[in-house]
Amino acid sequence: MRLRFKVTSLLLASLLLLTACASNNKKDTAVSSAAEAASEESVTAAEENKKGSKADNGQSGTHIVMDHAGNRIEVPNKIERIVIDQIPILSTYMAYFKGSAPHIVGYSGSFKETISETALKNIAPELLESSDTVYAQSELNVEEIIKLKPDVIFYNANNKEHAQILASSGIPSIGFATVGADSPADPIKRYQEWLVLLEEVFGEKGKMDGFIEAGDQIIKDVETRIGNIPEDKRPSTMILFKLIDGVPQVSGKGVFGDYWLQHLGVKNVAQETKGFAQVSFEQIYEWNPQVLFLNGPGLLKLNRQDVIENKVEGVDFSTIQAVKDERVYNTTLGMWNWFTPNPDAPLVLAWLACNTYPEQFSDYPLETVIRDYYKNYYGYEITEEEMKGMLQLQ
Repeated sequence: MRLRFKVTSLLLASLLLLTACASNNKKDTAVSSAAEAASEESVTAAEENKKGSKADNGQSGTHIVMDHAGNRIEVPNKIERIVIDQIPILSTYMAYFKGSAPHIVGYSGSFKETISETALKNIAPELLESSDTVYAQSELNVEEIIKLKPDVIFYNANNKEHAQILASSGIPSIGFATVGADSPADPIKRYQEWLVLLEEVFGEKGKMDGFIEAGDQIIKDVETRIGNIPEDKRPSTMILFKLIDGVPQVSGKGVFGDYWLQHLGVKNVAQETKGFAQVSFEQIYEWNPQVLFLNGPGLLKLNRQDVIENKVEGVDFSTIQAVKDERVYNTTLGMWNWFTPNPDAPLVLAWLACNTYPEQFSDYPLETVIRDYYKNYYGYEITEEEMKGMLQLQ
C-alpha cells in the first residue's frame, strides 16, 4: 500500500516539474489529472485494505484464546479438524452444535465404549465413525495425532505431561479443566465453562447463552424445592464410583459426585475421604447410606437390580440400608456418564432430586422436562427405551 502511495507521489512531483515550463492552461490540466490519479490510487488501496480486513475477520487469520490452564493460545479462525485427548467433552461439544459433532477426526479410544452405551450414539452417530486418538503402550502418541492433521487439539488442562507432549507437535492445544484443576469440580459449573471456552475457540461469543439460561432455570426450580425440605427428611447418601476386584471406590470430598450431593442438600457419608477414594466394605457398612447411587456407563458396570438382589459376585451389599430399602440407582443412559460434567447437567440434578426425595418431587414432570430439553436443544426425540433407562423403569 505504501509503495503505491510513493509511486503516486513521484508521478505527481514529476508532472508538477514538467508543467512549470508550460503554459498556465497546461499546468492546470496536468495538476488536475495528477490529483485525480492520486485519488484513484488511494481509493483502490483503501478498497483492497477493506477486503483484506474482511477476510481476516472471517475465515482466514488467527485469534488468541485463554484456556483453563492459563495459557494464551493462538488458534486459526477457520477450524475444520479437531482431536480430543482425554477430556470427556464430546457430549458438550455436540450440544454446542445443537445435535451434531462436526470437525472431530480423533479422540481418546476409551470414549467410544461410553458413547455406545449412551443416547449420544443416536444423536451424533458421526462420533462412532471418527478415528481413535492412538496411544502407544498407554502413552499418548503425538506422531499418530499429527497424522490426523488437526487444526487444534483439546486436552485435559490438569494433565501437564500431555500438555508438554502436545506442545511438541506445534499444533494449537487448548486445555479444558476437569477434576483436579484449580477451580472447584462442580459439574454444573464445569460444563458451562466448557461451552464458554468453545465459544472463544470458534469465535462465537454468547452463542450458548440461551442454552445455559434454560439449564439454569431447571436448576433453580429444583433447588428451590430442595430448599423447602426439612433437614430430618434428607437421607444420607453415597456414590459408588468404581468397583475393581471387589474393592470399592467412592466419591469423596472435592470431586464431581460430592458436588452433586451438595446440590441435593444431603450428607455425603464418604465426605471424610478425599477425591476418588478406595475404601473397604466394612467402612461402607459403618456409613450405612440410606440412598446409594451407582456410577454410570464407562466407569462402573453394575446393574442396580443385581445390587438390590445381592447378586454381585464376591461382594455383599445386603446389609446396607439403601439396598434393604431398594433405594439404589444408576445412570444407564443419558447424554454421557451423568456424574461427570455434561450438557445434561440440569436434568441430572432433577433426576437425582426425584430419586432422593420421591415424596417431595412426586409431582415434578421429569419425563416432560427431559423430552423437551432433548428436543429443543439437541434436536432429538428420546426413544421409549432410552427414557426407561433414564427414569429407572426397566
